[in-house]
Amino acid sequence: MATVTATRTTSSGSDPSADTSSKPPRARLSRRTWAKLAFAAVVLLFIVFAVDVLLLLFASILLAILLRSLAEPLAARLHISPRWAVLVVVALLAVSLSVVAWVIAPSIGEQVRELRASLPQALQRLQQELSRFVWLEVFLDTANQVDGTGAAPPQVASRVTGAISGTLTALGHAVFAIVIALYLAADPRPYVEGIVRLFPPAHRVRAREVLHAIGHTLRWWLFGKAISMALVGTAVFIGLLVLGVKMAAALALIAALLDFIPNIGPLLAFIPAALFALLQGPTQVLYVALLYGAVQTVEAYVLTPLIERRTVELPPALTLTALLVGALFFGWLGLLLAAPLTAALLVTVQMVYVEDTLGERDAR
Repeated sequence: MATVTATRTTSSGSDPSADTSSKPPRARLSRRTWAKLAFAAVVLLFIVFAVDVLLLLFASILLAILLRSLAEPLAARLHISPRWAVLVVVALLAVSLSVVAWVIAPSIGEQVRELRASLPQALQRLQQELSRFVWLEVFLDTANQVDGTGAAPPQVASRVTGAISGTLTALGHAVFAIVIALYLAADPRPYVEGIVRLFPPAHRVRAREVLHAIGHTLRWWLFGKAISMALVGTAVFIGLLVLGVKMAAALALIAALLDFIPNIGPLLAFIPAALFALLQGPTQVLYVALLYGAVQTVEAYVLTPLIERRTVELPPALTLTALLVGALFFGWLGLLLAAPLTAALLVTVQMVYVEDTLGERDAR
């Protein structure tokens, strides 16, 4: 009995020690949790304060995907390495852009000078036409007051300095994005594998699948957008030639480039076209507006649905919201990259949350 009692006493006395030994794991778990929270906070702060750098990196990724998509078929046909194929593609693009700039630049300069000389008369004529509407009198009076006030010399100097600084900054960003894109396009595998190694070993296969799916979506999105831009530029060029609007080639090029921005891009492209059409009268502006509206309608309801069958469907409300958020918080760069960034985020949410977390594998 004494032995049994001693044993019970010993076992009962071991309970506090057992509880004490169980505390360190809880403390270690708590430290891990705080470490994860601290890491998440650091990542969030980095995203907030370095968002411009991240957007430039995303622009570099898009450019690298474009160059790689053009270089891979060329490498297979010429039996050269993808790195040399990327250099060939870059050289061809540089030559093509230089030729286009050499052909269009003199015409643009001449037409811009003509626009500056004739625009006051065209605006006065447009004002006379619009003055027939009583509800526009307040707007016209306000516009006259704004046009009548000249800017002071210090303000003009400040604007010129700001324009030069903005131009140099944009050129620096472009050079940064192009250099990074060349490295990514030449050999993307080390960078992809480096991102995959940031995940736990059990999730690396899935992380690689998600990255490849994002790359596939962005590649087809760029391919579809290139087709759309080419068709829009061609349609605008033919329409402006038929209407007799000057600088049809340059305006069509502007329309094609700005078509990269969904919904808002065509509106921005309409502004210079309307200014040159204004030289020929307000009626010509109406015809140009109808032309751009028809092209935008065909693109939105015919081309875009056909393109999104191979990529990811971007709901119009979500696209407009992304464009608004990108423009308000991140400026022109955010507006330019809002659509492809939204497409990449949709693929990530679809695979990581809907399929892996919710278990809906047949959702896509």
